Amino acid sequence: MSTTYDVFVCDKNGSVSLVEGSVSSAQPVLEVHDRTTLAVEPTKAGTLRLIADQVSRWSVVDERGGAWFPRGYVNRYDSDGRPIFHGNNLTVDVPVGEVSIEVNRGCEYEAAKTTIRVKRKTETVVELSPRRIYAPAVYGWYGGDLHVHMNYSGDSVCTPEMASLMQQGEGLHLMNLVAANWSTSLIYDEAMLESFSGRDLPWSDGNCLARCGVEYRNDILGHFHALNPAAPPKQYQSGHPRSNHPDDWPPNASAAQELRDLGATIGYTHPVLVPLDENCSPSTVFAHSRSHSYEARELVADAALGLVDSMDLGGPCHIDSTEFLYHRLLGCGLSLAATAGTDVFLSHRRMRWYSNPPGWTRAYAYLGGCELTVENWQDAIRKGRTIVTNGPWLELTVDGKIPGDRVNFMQSRIIEVTARTIGSGVEEINILGPDGTISVEQVGSECTNAQHTISLKVEGASWVAASARGGIEETPFGSQTRTYAHTSPVWLDWKKRKVSRPSDAKWCLDWLDRTENLINTKGTFSTSEHLQDVLKVLNDAKNFYERIR
Repeated sequence: MSTTYDVFVCDKNGSVSLVEGSVSSAQPVLEVHDRTTLAVEPTKAGTLRLIADQVSRWSVVDERGGAWFPRGYVNRYDSDGRPIFHGNNLTVDVPVGEVSIEVNRGCEYEAAKTTIRVKRKTETVVELSPRRIYAPAVYGWYGGDLHVHMNYSGDSVCTPEMASLMQQGEGLHLMNLVAANWSTSLIYDEAMLESFSGRDLPWSDGNCLARCGVEYRNDILGHFHALNPAAPPKQYQSGHPRSNHPDDWPPNASAAQELRDLGATIGYTHPVLVPLDENCSPSTVFAHSRSHSYEARELVADAALGLVDSMDLGGPCHIDSTEFLYHRLLGCGLSLAATAGTDVFLSHRRMRWYSNPPGWTRAYAYLGGCELTVENWQDAIRKGRTIVTNGPWLELTVDGKIPGDRVNFMQSRIIEVTARTIGSGVEEINILGPDGTISVEQVGSECTNAQHTISLKVEGASWVAASARGGIEETPFGSQTRTYAHTSPVWLDWKKRKVSRPSDAKWCLDWLDRTENLINTKGTFSTSEHLQDVLKVLNDAKNFYERIR
């Protein structure tokens, strides 16, 4: 048995070439040009049989740090460089000696770890299961990842069986597998969407649902995911020069409307990727040098026009900047649910957080006593009954109400607000409102159950949410992300009027002015009519915010 390697070689002049080299146990030396290196070290071997209480995520490492996988499995690594694979009752060939084993199953669990000594030609049975930390489904909360790419270029092919094992092994109730382009007209997983639009994928059951959705992509105006369209859209993208839609047209609003008409819920993903400036101005988001950074620039317009259901606070985004934008939109009375989309690529073996498991950050939707269906999950998004987390559980009650509820006040009153966390890694619990942090409770990161309760005087229209934050520590998905959770708000109406803050509207108007400038200077339009279509969306949204200001 031999293995062929693709090797990139850089010569003394800086030129790079790609060459092939074959290695086998009989010939364990890799020879490339005039260089030779030992690529295979023959060793005595034993076998592990890995058994958990159900499908889980495993990591197996020998005493030298080498990664080991079951035969036939893709060698996949998370953002920490940790080898991962999903399944149960698996056999893995490993070298003789000490081997470290870890098993986990998403953020509702705590990893179990062990080290054993493997003997030659012996099968060692390892029975190991992660410990459950919390069980939101018991109380009607179900976790989902709204932005997952099954096959999206990459160095491997993800089969439906592999995607199913990943979802089960992460304890993920809902997974939205999106069809999308990259930079050309090729739409990855388009055939799967055409075959399964509007219905569960075959591996779905009462505890695990998977659907085909869409990621609509324009790199200036932003990307959004669509959950559960009844049919494929007419167009998946715009503004990519190598595609058949090189113009930045139609506006994202048109695509969002089409997908909403097909029954989908719409959520802008990875909204902001960079820190805001020292004055909390979004100038950095609109720097001309990064005009095609796929941040959610049209979100502020589309939300005002009633075309957006949610905004991803969890995923590959700048947490503080994304949260700040979210709060400005809430301050204008825009009811957007907090959601999560990891943007992971299941066909990539090793690519920072993109090769993380699905659901490494996830949203939970409150279905109450309703059964777990995609349609009920969508209904919860529309009602704002969600939280986002990459680890700890976070609860919020405001005067006995939960996220998404609306309470009307006819006169000033003092109410009780409680935020509670379960799970480690939390250093502070924040109770939030339109002006920022209302109150903060410091928590030891080793504390696994914390609560923060305050009395809040209501004297006008407002909103209340909660967040939990921690340092860059070991989370259920590695140490590359800061511990973070955030709820959707509870709305506090005043004499039947929603919150509408002029200062937040002014900030959003500045955002729209910057979007208009970027489109005028960096957008691609073959006709003036195409440009005017996009500008009309921005102007219609400006009218909404002007009425608040």
